[in-house]
Amino acid sequence: MTASMVMAIAILLYIIARWSRNQTAVTIGGVVSGLFAIFIIALLDQGKTEQIAKGLAWLFFIGAAYNAIPPVTRAAARGAKSGTSQAKQTLA
Repeated sequence: MTASMVMAIAILLYIIARWSRNQTAVTIGGVVSGLFAIFIIALLDQGKTEQIAKGLAWLFFIGAAYNAIPPVTRAAARGAKSGTSQAKQTLA
């Protein structure tokens, strides 16, 4: 996987994390900074600097995943819990 692709996935995780916290997920500043970050990583993702680009992209991915996974799992647990209680009410 290229560093640019890893960086794009990291930015998507960042958007998911903001959305799961009921914050504005996509802003003009966020779009500009995300595109700039992908552009810089894409420039570094060639030749001698390719390993540096991959390292930076994976660091961003780890940070984004660390912030995105807990809120998403909490939301999924709440959804599963409410789905279970609704199913019990339907069966009763």
